[in-house]
Amino acid sequence: MSPGQAHSSKRTRIVILVAVIVAALVTGLAVLPDTFSADADAGASVTRVTADGDVGKNLPVTKPKISCADLLQKDFGALDDAATSVASASVVAKSDANAYEYCDVKGTVAPQIQFELRLPTRTYRQRYLQEGCGGYCGMVGVSAQPAASTGCVPVTDGSFALGQDNQGHVSTSGMGGGSAEVWATNPQLKVDFGYRSEHAFATAAKAITKAFYGDEPTYSYYDGCSDGGRETLMEVQRYPGDFSAALVGAPAFNQTALNAMQEAYLSTIDFRADGSTILPASKLGMLHKAVIAKCADPKLNNDLIQDPATCAFDPASLKCADNKDSSSCLTSEQVDVVRKAYAGVTAPDGTHLYTGGQPYGSETAWEGLFIPKAGQGQSSVQLYGIGLGFLRWVGKWEADPALKLDASLFTVDTFKAYQREVSGIYDATDPDLTKFHEAGGKLIQWHGLTDPNIPPTGTRVYRQAMIDTMGQDEVDDFYRLYLFPGVNHCGGGDGPDSFDLLSKLIDWRETGKAPGAVMASKTSGGSEPGGPAGGRLGGGGAKASASASSSAATVEYTRPVHPYPRLVAYDGSGDKKDAANYRAYTPDKLPDDHYKWAGSFTSGYQEWCETKAGKSMSCGRHKP
Repeated sequence: MSPGQAHSSKRTRIVILVAVIVAALVTGLAVLPDTFSADADAGASVTRVTADGDVGKNLPVTKPKISCADLLQKDFGALDDAATSVASASVVAKSDANAYEYCDVKGTVAPQIQFELRLPTRTYRQRYLQEGCGGYCGMVGVSAQPAASTGCVPVTDGSFALGQDNQGHVSTSGMGGGSAEVWATNPQLKVDFGYRSEHAFATAAKAITKAFYGDEPTYSYYDGCSDGGRETLMEVQRYPGDFSAALVGAPAFNQTALNAMQEAYLSTIDFRADGSTILPASKLGMLHKAVIAKCADPKLNNDLIQDPATCAFDPASLKCADNKDSSSCLTSEQVDVVRKAYAGVTAPDGTHLYTGGQPYGSETAWEGLFIPKAGQGQSSVQLYGIGLGFLRWVGKWEADPALKLDASLFTVDTFKAYQREVSGIYDATDPDLTKFHEAGGKLIQWHGLTDPNIPPTGTRVYRQAMIDTMGQDEVDDFYRLYLFPGVNHCGGGDGPDSFDLLSKLIDWRETGKAPGAVMASKTSGGSEPGGPAGGRLGGGGAKASASASSSAATVEYTRPVHPYPRLVAYDGSGDKKDAANYRAYTPDKLPDDHYKWAGSFTSGYQEWCETKAGKSMSCGRHKP
């Protein structure tokens, strides 16, 4: 589970819709061809659609059967494994702060999963969108503009009912990442965070929706990034009938290995025994420029590495002559830190304890994550709190508050011990999605190729495990993967991080239009509905309610991104900033996405837990 923290706590701004997507939505265009003419040139302004969007089936507006206040009188206490109480239900009027009128419902699913559900009173078109939550969650922040979907008209015009929950606890450190995650001392809260909360809330949300409108949603969707991405995969793996389709971004699905090994390890590599820093953040820019010079395709716009897996950069190429330190080179000790970052966590015998290390091109995003800012120490880096919080609290049934984070932890034996302890409730790595496919489900996965929080290698390895398990043809029938060059964790970075995949997902599920190229753009300036500068939580795209007005952002450039493993090439003429001047191709030699590490992506590891007689909890491999 990596932090949606980087983006969750900082609420990094991401703008998703560009003019070309608006045009696609208005005309009903769902699949962009391999080459196409962009409707927006560099420098164009982002525009928004205010009319009903032509995405998916033309479902009619459904009006409420009861008043919003009447929901307070409804009894939802008998829902199967989702006993629910409604604490408040009030109408929020359409205004400058809200694009449409809705009934705002807040309540609790037993034992303490807090939620918010927004039910449009005049514009609902029989669809429900549940939003994931990042980091260790611990908060509720429903958004009218979820991750990688801002501007998707059925969401922003009030066609969707929207919901989010806090995964069963209130975090002691906001979106998670503190070293004292004391909520995790409660076994039930571990289970709720691990796999139960999203299913329980989905059950409650559909029941409340039915009470309000007279019927459950015709289509239900899930959208999450970071831990929200883990939640998405957990849903389609364990509860394949909960959602019609799902959008999964940069998932922290291999959570035990990520938190206990990879993130904890990275937080140690830049510090000597006396606590002093080895590689200063001031050298990351110099390192990044060298990597780009080595591996970026000069024929493509903006010096982006189209596939970091093919990069062969050696940090020793920057080694200082005679090991004399300067701002333009790396000492031997610093070269070693960089090599450890790229390799990821390894045991003393060389065994990888996680699927991949830092991607080439991510260097400038290391500052504050595991390379400290100037004048700060180890406890200040983000991954220290996350890793220690998991090792001490979240990753053990019996907490170990005195555990010390040091190199002795990173062994195969320690990794296996944590796997045995909690992977059965936290990890969402099952590659067999046959039941989800048979239920008609569609799944779109995406990842930024310079994501420093959750390296994209694991996403590619998971796709390969699905193909090995289910077969290429079956996977192609319901699954697509999009990889965005230069994009960091759930957005940000130098690459085109503005795009709309939710509309693609809706069209695929409801009309059968398989997704092709997606238009991605890089924007600057402007403000988004829902806040003075937009913003989003890295875990599920939560932000304030959609506003009726916003100022336009500027599109710096556009780029088509095709389903993996297809890449793009510049046509040789025209503006490199214009997506119309790129064509798609499939590399002659595809990368081998198998990965040798201490774990594996297989079925049958999941545990199901229940509390008997209100006292002791028992967990086993068979669903109770």
